[in-house]
Amino acid sequence: MRVGREQQRDELREWVRGGAEGRGGLLIVEGEPGAGRTGFVRGALNGAVALGCRVRYAAADALGAELPLRAALDCLHPGGPDRAAAVALLREAGEAARPGGALLAAMDLLAARVEEWCARRPLLLVLDDAHWADPASLLLWQRLAGWAVAGRLPLLLAVTRWALPGRPELEPLCATPGGRTLRLEPLSTAETDELVRDLLGAAPGPRLREAAQQSGGNPRLLRDLLAQWSGLLRIEGGRAELLVPEEELPPPAASVTRGLDRLSGPARAALRHAALLGPAFTVRELALVRGRPARELLTELAEPLSAGLLADTTGGRLRFRHPALRLALYAETPGALRAALHQDAAQAFAEAGLPAARTAEQLLGGGLLTPWAVRWLADSAPALLAGAPGAAAELLERAIAQGDPRERETREALEERLADAALLLRRPESVELLAALRARTTDPGRRAAVDFKLVSALMIQGDMARSLAVTERALAADFPSVALRLRLEACRVLALADLHRAAEAHALAGPVVAAARRLRDPLCGAEAHHAASYALFHLGRGRASLRHVAEGIGWARRSPEADDMRLLLLANQAEGHMRFDEPEVVAAALEEARELAAATRSTGRLVVTEARLAEFHYRLGDWDGALAGVARAGRLPVSDGWLPVVVHGLRALVLGHRDEREAARAELADLPADAFATPTARRYASHVLLARALLAERDGRPADALGALLPALAEGVEEEAVYERPWVLSEVVRLALECGESATARAAVECCARSARALAEYPGPALALLRCRGLFAQDPELLEQAVVRGERGGWPLVLGQTLEDLAVARAWHGDLAGARSALTRAVAVYEGPGARWDIARADARLRSLGVRRGSRSARRRPASGWEALTPAELKVALLVAQGRSNPEIASVLFLSPRTVQTHVSHILAKLQVRSRAAVAAQAAARPPGAAGTPGVPGVPGP
Repeated sequence: MRVGREQQRDELREWVRGGAEGRGGLLIVEGEPGAGRTGFVRGALNGAVALGCRVRYAAADALGAELPLRAALDCLHPGGPDRAAAVALLREAGEAARPGGALLAAMDLLAARVEEWCARRPLLLVLDDAHWADPASLLLWQRLAGWAVAGRLPLLLAVTRWALPGRPELEPLCATPGGRTLRLEPLSTAETDELVRDLLGAAPGPRLREAAQQSGGNPRLLRDLLAQWSGLLRIEGGRAELLVPEEELPPPAASVTRGLDRLSGPARAALRHAALLGPAFTVRELALVRGRPARELLTELAEPLSAGLLADTTGGRLRFRHPALRLALYAETPGALRAALHQDAAQAFAEAGLPAARTAEQLLGGGLLTPWAVRWLADSAPALLAGAPGAAAELLERAIAQGDPRERETREALEERLADAALLLRRPESVELLAALRARTTDPGRRAAVDFKLVSALMIQGDMARSLAVTERALAADFPSVALRLRLEACRVLALADLHRAAEAHALAGPVVAAARRLRDPLCGAEAHHAASYALFHLGRGRASLRHVAEGIGWARRSPEADDMRLLLLANQAEGHMRFDEPEVVAAALEEARELAAATRSTGRLVVTEARLAEFHYRLGDWDGALAGVARAGRLPVSDGWLPVVVHGLRALVLGHRDEREAARAELADLPADAFATPTARRYASHVLLARALLAERDGRPADALGALLPALAEGVEEEAVYERPWVLSEVVRLALECGESATARAAVECCARSARALAEYPGPALALLRCRGLFAQDPELLEQAVVRGERGGWPLVLGQTLEDLAVARAWHGDLAGARSALTRAVAVYEGPGARWDIARADARLRSLGVRRGSRSARRRPASGWEALTPAELKVALLVAQGRSNPEIASVLFLSPRTVQTHVSHILAKLQVRSRAAVAAQAAARPPGAAGTPGVPGVPGP
């Protein structure tokens, strides 16, 4: 099974062709165990035979490493009189006092036979696993290599090797002047995906794609892992996905560590200790765990480094090249011993002054906390909260649970830190923890600070009424901090706006902004502009709101203290400009937010950023990027009530559009029973509603599909302001008309009109209203206007569905040619993100009206050439031809770098080229106007 490495295969084939023409040479193929060295060279054997070469092959093994000329004999003379003659000489050498003469005679005999063969026709000798070959065979091969590269013989020598420690005899052969080396690098992410697809017959889903990285790009290890996970895989609709999260997978089988017996005892021990330290570690950390100076680890680490088991990374850290190896080593260590080693490591790290997060990681693996660990936690909690709030919360909970109730002062200090951690992690329990802390706080200034935290916690949980009450109570008290009072006044504005008292909130926001300007405090300025923007947002003044958002970001950039508020404002900026169909600003805001969240380790804000980014990718049609984004968001240790709705809803919707019904149903089934308990969660309900309706319609139950969307008809101020509601209502109109419920369809049109008026500034609701009215009247002109707006908006799914509706309306009016044209365009749009169900639905709707796409539009895409490229691949190919890098292409097309990498791999394969330069050459040679030449819409010029 061949995946990737096309350039190396081409070099190998060219090398063999040269040998068949009489040019000798030496080729060293390097790669770790499982990299596919044997399969790689064996692929050339048949080609060599077809070209008229004599071929001899042998694989060395550890048992033969001490037997003189064993590898050479297995290759040249597996049996027969020539082997017997050489063995007789070797026996004589073994019995002689000076064996050198007989051994050289045996080597001469073998070399002479090679010369005889080469006199008749070219010869290819393949010595596999040469790192196990005996020294005498390596000496013979070195002599033959010298003859081959000098052109003395039409001889090709192919040698495969792993950089096995302790085999210096191999180096002179590999260093032969004129020889060539091909290194089989680990598979890239895209190549790993391709191998999974080949092995399972289905593309990997987000969970499986992430878990497959445990193989470190090693083909054999990937096969072993997939075999081990076979009972935990679901394959449906051309996609393979894990049924459980990666952290719930069983540890890799013990066979993963089978190659470690080739290392020395100290090197193996070093790896086992390193496995305790996580995927990456520093030499100093390992030295502390081993209880030895770092300089003494040089020899122990040299072996796994040269064997490719460890790799250097930026920042002076080493990492396990194959995460599965670390997991297997970790699982092999008995649990009690592991816990003790973790506890020792934690104390060593703390005493050495390492970052608190690294000490905490060791304590988490160490079971019950010792008295020393509890003292360290109490002292280090502030630093730990800043760098690793999730670890801090887990350790604080352990310490409180196992603590002595009589130590009241220690317990209360730990509970205060736990309240801070719960707030940072946006957990529901933060409210009661902070309320209890406030009840026992007597100092006015400190009580006001706790009130501010309590207000923040209540807002996160969506309890705006109680947050307003706490804010009013705090502002009524006397406390010295002017800045804190101003921040609480900003909170009052936020709560009032959310409680549908936006005009009152806006009236209070002006003085808050003015006071913040006078105070010149960056954090207060950022929070004041955030409050003003929120009030304007609820008044339906989106542009004015975004101006305050931009000003707030400017204030926040002045001080690291305002980083958290800057992250919130950047997320709001991205959402606001997404509503105005301005993807460039959205992409810039999310990129800044993601970098800042990673730098500040702000888990709570990172989850918001990842969720916004996933939604952005979904709308752009990069559904793989969307799935990857919600997967990252879902793994973060936060407890926002809306997060499961976003993660499972968006994932179910994408899978449903791709016609992966069972996987989509599983996502909806994973939603908690109280998923929509909070107003914030209900605002994100549209994806869940649409996914439920899609699955019902796909099962042939249109009435149930309509029923799934009827909650969108609910009236109220809150409902009218939901941005996604108008598009959901347009789906209600479509399904209601198909079910013959014209009254429901009319009601949905009227609801959409009210929502569009409430959201009048934004283009999306106006487009949805055009679609509603066009569907209800089957009016092609209204739907054509909607298509124009959809093209301007740049959201593929919206455009595809509007084109599909236009095709139906034209067919109703007897314009079958126009209907076929619109249908063909709709299908082309759907093909980009892989919306298989939408294609099937569109074909079925039009088929019932006598319209088919026809042979030209329905023909299968060619397997190779420019016509084989999908629309998304075509755009990427044109940017490659302009000389753009993958990160630049990702930025221009608003795709994830992983998606761009996958597209480039597919482009090279379909165009049958090996380099980006060849893509550019082919693009330049295409005639003007041909598919795949410069000038395609949506691709910027160089």
